[in-house]
Amino acid sequence: MSLQKREFFVQQGDVIRYMGIVREGYFKYVVTDSKGNEHITGLVLPGTFVGDYLSTTKKIPCMTSIVAATNVEVLVCDREIVYKIFNENRELHQIFSDSLFHNCYTEYLNTHRLSPKERYIALLKRCPDILQNISIKEIASYLNITPTYLSRIRKEITFDNK
Repeated sequence: MSLQKREFFVQQGDVIRYMGIVREGYFKYVVTDSKGNEHITGLVLPGTFVGDYLSTTKKIPCMTSIVAATNVEVLVCDREIVYKIFNENRELHQIFSDSLFHNCYTEYLNTHRLSPKERYIALLKRCPDILQNISIKEIASYLNITPTYLSRIRKEITFDNK
């Protein structure tokens, strides 16, 4: 499946139709707060899973939108096939859910145990080309800091490397 930048993989409130693996490009998980402001709660990088686990396994509406942050190529599998596989192979389902939990829990802990600068540096190591693909405002939202604070961090890193 190919999606253009800003196209939806799934919109908040919809039940997801498929899950996939990103071949090229980036997705972002976006949630809207009570004031209508959008927040980036996650990024999906090449070679990683994209989807909404609860929406897929419980067939409930997604709590976030998944939006193409760049042009994206993704290998997809229909939700019904994933649901059937998980029901037939409980061990695979357990491995998948354990891995997802581990990743989510690690991200959550990192927001508390790493400084914003450390989280930014870790993000740059995981995806060195992210600055060419996603805006500073979106990166700041993902890091849960202001764009101004991110600019200070970037300036500090630049001067520390000279």
